[in-house]
Parts: sequence; C-alpha cells; structure tokens
Amino acid sequence: MCDDCITRQRVYCGEPELAEMIQKYFNCQLICGYRTAREAFMDTVEVYVRINPQTPSWLAPKKVAEILNPNLVL
Repeated sequence: MCDDCITRQRVYCGEPELAEMIQKYFNCQLICGYRTAREAFMDTVEVYVRINPQTPSWLAPKKVAEILNPNLVL
C-alpha cells in the first residue's frame, strides 16, 4: 500500500459515509499502481470486513462490488 493510500485511509476512517470511503480506498489502490484490479478489490473487501465485522465473509465481496458499481445487480 502506498503512503497516499495510508493517508487517505486515516482521513476517511473518521466517520465518513461507508460507500465513499470504500470507493476512495479502491481508487487509491489502483492509482498507486502497486496493485492489479483484483488485488485492489480483495484489499478493499478486507477493509470492509474490518469496518463491518458483523457482515459474513461470504457476503462482503458482493457488498463491496455493489458499492463500487451501484448499477450492478447481483
């Protein structure tokens, strides 16, 4: 993870809207260039699970995908 991602994560982990924080974290992972889209998505799922521990691990990827692409119907 690049320094910019860490900075953004600290800034957005206060009490922002969850969807906004997830989108910004994912986009930052891609912009840094250290991650492929799949790796960035899986890292974002891990962050989502840490923020929402009540969400089952099998449901987290679906929730993140819906946040990243609101028009997606799963």
